[in-house]
Amino acid sequence: MPIRALLMDIDDTLFDFQTSSRNALSIAFRAFGLPFTPEMWERYRALDAELWQRFERGEITKEALYVERFRVFFAEYGLEADPAAFNAAYFRELGDQCNFMPHCEQALRQLHAQYKIFIVTNGNTEIQMRRIAASGMAQYFDRVFISEQMGCKKPDKLFYDKVFAEIGEDYRAQSIMIGDSLSSDMQGGRNAGIPTCLYGRTEPISPLCDYAVADLLELPALLSPL
Repeated sequence: MPIRALLMDIDDTLFDFQTSSRNALSIAFRAFGLPFTPEMWERYRALDAELWQRFERGEITKEALYVERFRVFFAEYGLEADPAAFNAAYFRELGDQCNFMPHCEQALRQLHAQYKIFIVTNGNTEIQMRRIAASGMAQYFDRVFISEQMGCKKPDKLFYDKVFAEIGEDYRAQSIMIGDSLSSDMQGGRNAGIPTCLYGRTEPISPLCDYAVADLLELPALLSPL
């Protein structure tokens, strides 16, 4: 049966989360009177990614993750700041950041003319909704599913079962999961029993990926014969 619905990740798939995060962190570090160098940004990215993978495996809660990343980071660099207070400042700035992956709106406009688009994200509810509202892209999203509201997370099968319970189980056989993460999006698609497309690569780099696109504008041509 032809594809009718796209389950799409949002961060680093549609929205440029790395740019948004770096900008928000830079503002927060200045507000706390702390240094923030390119090397520190790269270390934070690695630490944050490691903790998010632990979250996906069920080893840490999201609330603990938010504080732990800054506790460890500040300890490594010998910085004096309260991790919880810093995370709150970071979140305030992050919600105001609205940056997009290349050709995001053009691709969404084309895709929404042919497919239902359902956002599936593990991000913070308040921040995701603020960014979506500010982005002007909400018109292209038929539904937004956020793990905090669902009571479960990607890549768990239960998360996808709940999504299909909401949109209609008949969509499962006509959906594809599109995202940038192997551990969250591609594994999630596998767990849900639907095909997967890895964003940001010219070809599949794992058995978890059925397809790959380097640019969002490649999606219409890829999906058309499916």
